Amino acid sequence: QTCALPISIIAAIYNHFGWSGLVVVAAGSAALAVALLLRLLLRWLEPAHAMLATALGWDLAFFHVAARPHVFTLPLMVFWVGQLVVARERGRVPPLWLTPLLLLWANLHASWVLGLGLAGLLGAEALIEAPDWLARRRAAQGWALFGILGFAVVLITPFGLDGLLLPFKLTSMKYAMQVISEWRSPNFQPFHPLELWIALVFVGGLSGGWRLPWPRVLIVMFLLHMTLQHQRYIDVLGLVSPLLMGPLLGPLIAAQIAGRPVSTIDRGALELAKPASPFGLALGGAVLLLASAILLRHGESPPEGYSPKAALAAVAAAQVAGPVFNDYDFGGYLIFRGIPPMIDGRNELYGDAFIKRYTEATQVLSNALPGLLDEYHVGWTLLEPKSPAVVLLDHLAGWHRLYADDIAIVHVRDRAK
Repeated sequence: QTCALPISIIAAIYNHFGWSGLVVVAAGSAALAVALLLRLLLRWLEPAHAMLATALGWDLAFFHVAARPHVFTLPLMVFWVGQLVVARERGRVPPLWLTPLLLLWANLHASWVLGLGLAGLLGAEALIEAPDWLARRRAAQGWALFGILGFAVVLITPFGLDGLLLPFKLTSMKYAMQVISEWRSPNFQPFHPLELWIALVFVGGLSGGWRLPWPRVLIVMFLLHMTLQHQRYIDVLGLVSPLLMGPLLGPLIAAQIAGRPVSTIDRGALELAKPASPFGLALGGAVLLLASAILLRHGESPPEGYSPKAALAAVAAAQVAGPVFNDYDFGGYLIFRGIPPMIDGRNELYGDAFIKRYTEATQVLSNALPGLLDEYHVGWTLLEPKSPAVVLLDHLAGWHRLYADDIAIVHVRDRAK
């Protein structure tokens, strides 16, 4: 899913600034995406409505913001889609200078396929809405050239054609899509921000008179479908859907509120929407730098309750040897500590068949666990206390429990004593 570029960036930040540096960079990238979204929406919406749409978009995107490579692509995604929408608004083809942005995107994260896909959908919309045959032919030529150039630049990655096929390989892993939490559908048992987004769109459409051309409706529905199928796309819906709807709903909303008295909120929003003065920019930059410096000096680190630090200390003290059979969620931490995991979040490296075998073994849905432990010459296990495999290991001949706490439980082979 990720090229060497973002990993190198993340490693360099951590080596120089520690965990706090990653927090600052991830937060800064997400903040830049939100700022770009608001600035674009102010082209089409009244300030109060633009800020409301941005706040709702951020509420959705926050669900998927983490110090992971995909966070670097959020500003790229907002800027990319914003320029596509501006081109559609003006009845033009997107500028070719935009395609190098896709090159950077492709070297950061496999989500570039969404950017190219949205370009294709908006290009199809341009063909459908062209007023005559001549305009349709021009639109087809322009958008086709833009798409071909974009398709060509995404091949310029260390993976080449394999990088192009990776997103489709991932989505074809049907079993993994069902068991890995971020690929599952959203859970609406507790309150979910997506529920508020859907409710607002329903209210606007049913009683607010919101109307979009049917090609644009299909694009928004496609994003909603992706989010309902895989919750990891919720940031795409939150940051992209306002850009798709804003230019078309702006005039409708403006007509509805025309003639109404200007409220205090509207006046305040209008003042905030004005371009910042040089002094304001300098002051804002100084505050940002000060806040970042304080965070870097404070020294943030992951909460102890999320990492099996004590369990690994017990393993080291007992001088346990051999490969580890770990819980899926511990894979990243093991890599961070320099310990090769049995499995981690890079699902494409393991394949659907192995993930199915591993999951059924840890959930004791099959009798595969003893075979896996022997096949990979596993010397110790690192599992969450709630894992059904823990109970099996407690009674499995040749194994005994070495360490246990609320985060992780370690079992070792008897010969590893």
